[in-house]
Amino acid sequence: MRLRFLWCIVFLCFAAAGIASGASLEQQRRDFDAALVAQLTARSPEAAALFQKANAFREQDDHVRARNLYARVLELVPNFTPVLRRQGIEALRLGDRDMAVSLCRRALEGEASAENLASLSDALATSTPEGPVSEADAREAVSLARRAVALAPDDLYAQASLAQAGIASHDSVALVEQAADQIVRIAPDQMAGYYYRCIAQAARGDFEAAEASLLAARRRGLPEEQYQSILRSLREARPWYDRFVSPLAWTLGIWVGSLLLLFGVGAVLSRAALRAAGRMPAAASGAAQGLDASLRHLYKAVLWLSCLYYWVSMPILVLLVLALGGGLIYGVFAIGHIPIKLVIMIVCLVGVTLASIVRGLFARHRDADPGLRLAPGEEPRFAGLLREVAGRIGTRPVDNVYLTPGTDLAVMERSGMLAQLRGSSERCLILGVGVLEGMKLGPFKAILAHEYGHFSNKDTAGGGFALAVRRSLLTMAQHLGEGGAATWYNPAWLFLLGFHKVFLRISQGASRLQEVLADRWAAFTYGAKSFEDGLTHVIRRSALFNAHVKATMTEVVNAKLPLANLYAYQPAAEAVSADDVEAAIREALSREPSPYDSHPSPVDRFRWVQGIGAKGVVMAESTEDAEDVWALFRDREDVERRLTIQVRANVAANHGIHIPGEP
Repeated sequence: MRLRFLWCIVFLCFAAAGIASGASLEQQRRDFDAALVAQLTARSPEAAALFQKANAFREQDDHVRARNLYARVLELVPNFTPVLRRQGIEALRLGDRDMAVSLCRRALEGEASAENLASLSDALATSTPEGPVSEADAREAVSLARRAVALAPDDLYAQASLAQAGIASHDSVALVEQAADQIVRIAPDQMAGYYYRCIAQAARGDFEAAEASLLAARRRGLPEEQYQSILRSLREARPWYDRFVSPLAWTLGIWVGSLLLLFGVGAVLSRAALRAAGRMPAAASGAAQGLDASLRHLYKAVLWLSCLYYWVSMPILVLLVLALGGGLIYGVFAIGHIPIKLVIMIVCLVGVTLASIVRGLFARHRDADPGLRLAPGEEPRFAGLLREVAGRIGTRPVDNVYLTPGTDLAVMERSGMLAQLRGSSERCLILGVGVLEGMKLGPFKAILAHEYGHFSNKDTAGGGFALAVRRSLLTMAQHLGEGGAATWYNPAWLFLLGFHKVFLRISQGASRLQEVLADRWAAFTYGAKSFEDGLTHVIRRSALFNAHVKATMTEVVNAKLPLANLYAYQPAAEAVSADDVEAAIREALSREPSPYDSHPSPVDRFRWVQGIGAKGVVMAESTEDAEDVWALFRDREDVERRLTIQVRANVAANHGIHIPGEP
């Protein structure tokens, strides 16, 4: 980049304001002038008086009178080189470059001082309205300035001449930088060094640093008008895209840094929650108290911040994808050779990514029943058990039970967030009937107490914001995958992978703390032993039922057999050996959870509830707790057949295999 676009402004600035304006430099100038006056006085007192008047006019920017008076001094004291030099400088300020060069040459011929070398260098490096400085003049100016600096390396005027000569030579940015650094060293409180540094930085294309140096020059005395003029020149010379580099870099830095900070906070909270889980609670309750309550509040705040971060990230992600895609296409066209297939691929990738982001933003939840609805009056004994456990926990019983074919056991609340906050939402129990085989009422009550503990602790209330983020994440990931845009070079996909890990670490960490508190409700209400038996049964039945379903479906599909009751069907041979099932059960009970699991390890949960010494209540009728849960249902076979119908429908919908219900 050429330096000429700023040269005129540089010269006008220093011609008008001068280079040395600080107290120490001003004193040096006065001492220098006093020495010259003494020399003139010895030769001609009248010349000395005229010299002082000329200096006064020069200080007042009356360059015409100053030049004329310097000429009269030379009539009295011919070839006095300091006056020749000053007359040349005044001619230069008046725009008479040829006269300035002639006078400065005469001064240099009379005395090869650093001042005379620098003055002639300045005159040669100054352009005129008729045209720029010739290459010969520029080379000579650089040579003279180098000689001046060699004679007086700490002379501010000599260093400034080297900087101006470097500007005139167009390609000598290193000279300007060298001189600027020396000026800053010599006079750190003066504007000149920062001013020249600004010019060099602009020449190198570092406009951000150039503006910072220009601001430093203004703080050290650069007039506001000249500051604004050069600032405009800098911004006009700056490429349009360069204006966005710094804000974009800062935005991306804060964006990525915030994600890493959330990840770190999630890790710290997770460790704190695990430590809190092993402590004895202050009261025999599963309600959050003390440190547990503080952790819940922190988790809630961090989870909300994570959700907010996700939504704020969407416009950043859109701009990043557009910038990357546009930059690649711009680079392709700039090369000259345009590979059409590559351009089409980039456009398609950007289009698929943007469409996936939009679909993720507007993903909607379908509020379908989570299973087969069991009406409240359909099974009176079972409904009575639900009310009993809810009363023991001190919370409202569930409104509906939804039966599912598997072994899942969970609670949820349905309706809007406002209804949830008012406490008027629909409370649901999701009960997988596959878990009921062989389950006794005592352990089952403890498991229900755990689930009701979630209601009591308001774990299921709210959370709509987090669910919306999770839904948006999954929708976006699905469409990126379907569109072939789930690649390592797609910033949207990389963001999804990174944020998903962070979000899981935080949300699942909060979930693990909720599980620990719900376990305490079960243990304090029905005893640690009942809870341990219940959870062990759930884990065991999950492994056994999965093996049973695998063997049954394999036999039924391969042999094209009817399936009326999945739960009563006895396959000819189990698909998995009993030893393998037992190994799977032991592994599930003792597994080490990852930071992304929603539940702690069962072994840890057993240890924690045993550690709090919860005995639970002593039931008057222990025989009732030994009864099977299925005894609460009037027609077990009807329930199992209805759920088998749902299983057959799911197989047909997902795999296109139609299994008859009856022979």
